[in-house]
Amino acid sequence: MFIRFYRSFVCLFFCLAYSLCQADLASDTVYLTWQKDPTTTMTVQWVSATSDKDSRLLYRARHETNWQEVEGSWLNFPQTSQYLIHRIELTNLEPDTDYLFKLLHDDKTYLFRTMQSSLLRPLRFVVGGDMYHDGIDLMIEMCQQAAKVNPSFALVGGDIAYSVGSIHLPFQKINRWIEWLQAWHRSMVTPEGRLIPIIAAIGNHDLAGHFGQTPDQAKIFSSLFPMPGESIYNVLDFSSYLSLLILDSGHANPIAGNQASWIKSALDTRQHMQHRFAMYHVPAYPSIRDFNNPHSKAIRLHWVPAFENGNLHAAFEHHDHAYKRSHPLLNNVIHPKGVLYLGDGAWGIEKVRKMKSKKQPFYLAKFASARHVIVVTLQPAEQHFMCVDHQGHMIDEYNRSLLPAKESEQQDLQEVR
Repeated sequence: MFIRFYRSFVCLFFCLAYSLCQADLASDTVYLTWQKDPTTTMTVQWVSATSDKDSRLLYRARHETNWQEVEGSWLNFPQTSQYLIHRIELTNLEPDTDYLFKLLHDDKTYLFRTMQSSLLRPLRFVVGGDMYHDGIDLMIEMCQQAAKVNPSFALVGGDIAYSVGSIHLPFQKINRWIEWLQAWHRSMVTPEGRLIPIIAAIGNHDLAGHFGQTPDQAKIFSSLFPMPGESIYNVLDFSSYLSLLILDSGHANPIAGNQASWIKSALDTRQHMQHRFAMYHVPAYPSIRDFNNPHSKAIRLHWVPAFENGNLHAAFEHHDHAYKRSHPLLNNVIHPKGVLYLGDGAWGIEKVRKMKSKKQPFYLAKFASARHVIVVTLQPAEQHFMCVDHQGHMIDEYNRSLLPAKESEQQDLQEVR
């Protein structure tokens, strides 16, 4: 009798513990992103065990009292039978407004803010890449510094969870994505308690095969990040003040061909936007790798002319595990009206790379072997870039004025090192 009772008790204990563990997983992996208009929408995602198919949440504007219930959808986490990915897109929201939400069967409440509809006040965001390369503590340390500056969102330029190490591995380490999601959820929160939305580009360590694959082989990435989504490259517009091109530097789509044509078209139709940026993984102008490596060379051949003709202001590059800022470049020479290239991806890198040559490439204005994020602040006619390391120390600062053509010809770009 006692043995039967004991077994029943133990079974009940472990079932309860398992249920609590799975509930904790959902509440410990909540994150934000977008699929369209960041001023009036927000996409909420989280991961759960396959047994938890409840994709409902409650939300309300912070100044309101009544909660609204909405139901989203779930999809199987690719390449595993253990998890589901839940997605709810909240729409018809008010710009520049705080909202509260909570998963239906969880008391934990989260906070976010929709994007402003204009640049009547400055907008700040952070950029970085190459995140969970080494210990998760290194990534979290940098996340905490990024969150301190109170960014409206974060751009992450690939090699996010390093779920694929060797190019020869045919599968991904799903546990690294779960660990990354938990670390992001816990540490990318502003001092006011707002969750920081993420916009991600794909990197070579985010899919099996690294390069030359197809979107079908990048299902984990596109499922976790509906922007850029299934095509793996896309554009996100913030009202009329900011366009972000999220690109694929040869991982699931060729650099040349359809993507290159799309870049030209996307920029041609966005000349009215106040600020135009691109983000991708492999750099056109590397700080560490050989200048003529095939991927960088292809980007300079097929994308850079579209960047220049389409008046792109800056491109955020990664992959090289160091910090760099280029001079403004036009037709491969330094020019005040050229494109700025910033990077090079060292969010969670323990052994940051050093420049191999004592002579700095002509196109680099600043280089540092440092773990970092880039803090970008936008005003209607000004872009401010600041690089901070894992201790919050400023490594680099650069201010760029966007003046009418005649005025810009008479003024040099202001540079503060």
